[in-house]
Parts: sequence; structure tokens; C-alpha cells
Amino acid sequence: MATKIVTISNGKKDFITLIKDSVAKNEDIVITKRGQPVAALLPYKEYTDLRKLRTYLKMLEISTEMRKTCIKAKDIYAISKKELEERKL
Repeated sequence: MATKIVTISNGKKDFITLIKDSVAKNEDIVITKRGQPVAALLPYKEYTDLRKLRTYLKMLEISTEMRKTCIKAKDIYAISKKELEERKL
């Protein structure tokens, strides 16, 4: 995937074109301020894939911690279910 770098001021002028190029050319666009990256524009599919990946990695982290502490998912489920049932009363 190609990466294009633009300044904030140029990005403001050509925002619609940047979006069209990002989708059509499947490219990431890094937006800079005074030469430093401050944001990125990327195709929506890439964004959703990154969100899924971040969620998956977080789940792996939780799973690892649960294994270290010998906590089982079924125990957490039972406790959570009990708490929810008590709130309904």
C-alpha cells in the first residue's frame, strides 16, 4: 500500500481529492504539521481491519492474564450473570 504525505494546509485545500485518491489508489495519507506526522487518512476497509486487529490483540492480552491468574471464563460469566440478576431486583 502506498503512502502519501501532505501538510495540513495542503490537505485542507484538497480534502475531497485526498479522500478520492485514498480510496481509488488504496493509499494511506499521512498529514503533517511543521514536518511532524499528526494524523492519517486511510481507506475505511483498512480502518475497520485495524480496529478488528486491535480488538483481537486486546482479547489475547486478557486471555493471557486470565491464564496467569488461573481465572476461567465460565467463572467470570457466572459472577457477571449473578451481578446482573441482582441489579434487576
